[in-house]
Amino acid sequence: MRYFECQHFFNQLRVCLFLGISLLFACQSSPDPSTLKPEKEDINTESRVEPVARPPTPEETFEQLKRENPGNILDDDFRTLRRLVTSRTYLDFLRRNHPLEDRYQTYDAFWEMASSHPSRYMPFLKQQLKKPDEEDAANAHLFAVHYRHVLTRGYHGEDPDTFQDEFAKLMDGPGLNIGFKHFVHPKRNAVNGVEFAFFLLELIFYVGKTEQADAALAGELFDEYDEQDALIWLALKDPVLIGYILKDFTDVEVFRRWMAGEFHR
Repeated sequence: MRYFECQHFFNQLRVCLFLGISLLFACQSSPDPSTLKPEKEDINTESRVEPVARPPTPEETFEQLKRENPGNILDDDFRTLRRLVTSRTYLDFLRRNHPLEDRYQTYDAFWEMASSHPSRYMPFLKQQLKKPDEEDAANAHLFAVHYRHVLTRGYHGEDPDTFQDEFAKLMDGPGLNIGFKHFVHPKRNAVNGVEFAFFLLELIFYVGKTEQADAALAGELFDEYDEQDALIWLALKDPVLIGYILKDFTDVEVFRRWMAGEFHR
C-alpha cells in the first residue's frame, strides 16, 4: 500500500517537474515584447506627394498672351487687343494680381470697379476737400471719364463743344452733389460758386496730368519693345489704362501719335 502511495507521489512529482521545465524553456524561447519592432511597409513617400501648382509669372503670362495673339496687335479698331483683354488667360491674370471685393467675370466688369476705386482719387480729393468719402470719389470718377473722353475725341479732330450737353448733365448730378456737400456758403446757405469753380478747374487739371502721364508710360514701353510686345506689357502693367485706350481711341494712327507725346507738347 505504501509502495503505491509513493509511486503515485513520484508520478505527480514527474508531471510537475515536466510542466515546470516546459514553462522554463517556453519563457526562454519567447521574444521579449519590449524588443519587438513593428514591421515597416516599404512606402515611397515621394510618389504620393502631389506637386503644388505654381501660378504663372508675369513673364510667362506675357509669352502665353503673345502666342495666343500673333500678328499685328494694332489692327483696325484694336480687334486683337480687344480679344486679348477678354481672353481667359488675361482674366485669370487679373484675378490673381488685381483681386477686388466683388467677383468679376468679364474685363468690362473689372474695369468699371477698378477704374472707379476710391484709392485712385483720394490723394487728390484729400488736398481739395474736407473729409472726402467714397461718394466724392465716385463723382470725381464720372468727371474724369468724361474729360478723358473729350480729350481723346479732340485728338481725333472732333469739336469738344459737341460734348457740352454731357458736361451739363454731370453738373446737374455729380457736380451739385459735390457743391452742396463741400462748398455751401455758411451765411447764405448757397453754393459758393467761386470756390466750386476752382475745385472743378483743379479736377480737370488733375485728370489732364494723369492722362498725360499715361501717354508717357505707353510711350516708354513702345521705346523699349516693339508694338506687339509693348501693348501686351501695357495690358499687364496697367489694365485700367488699356480700358481707357479701348473705350476712347478709334484710330490706330492717332493712338500712335498720342503715345509719341504729340498732343502734350
